[in-house]
Amino acid sequence: MSRAVRQRVIAALSSVIVACLIASVAAPTASAATAWNYISLPTWLGNCPGGGSVKFLQVSVGNTWSGGDWGDDLVYARVNLYQSQAVVARGYCQAGSRWYWGPASHQMIYPTRQGQTWWTGPAGVRHN
Repeated sequence: MSRAVRQRVIAALSSVIVACLIASVAAPTASAATAWNYISLPTWLGNCPGGGSVKFLQVSVGNTWSGGDWGDDLVYARVNLYQSQAVVARGYCQAGSRWYWGPASHQMIYPTRQGQTWWTGPAGVRHN
């Protein structure tokens, strides 16, 4: 994928993420305990309904931008322990030579420890 296409993809998704952040959960208190968890957008939760798999994703947790990543369906995000928080995410899917945006998803998580994995998508959320 060319650099210009990647930049357009990032710009388009950034505006969606910002809009979702504005509507997401209120900011946690400053004294909240934090940890790092994995957020994944697997195909089995509806992230690439047109086939293929997620090759780029952007994620926000709570009201914090958590980042994007090329090459897989996983990011390592900072979370607040023992608090419900929204995960807003969208994946860019590759099916052969075709690239397309999967549906955006908004799921709630409740992290309880360091290193948890959260699989999220339009079809729901699971965790270990």
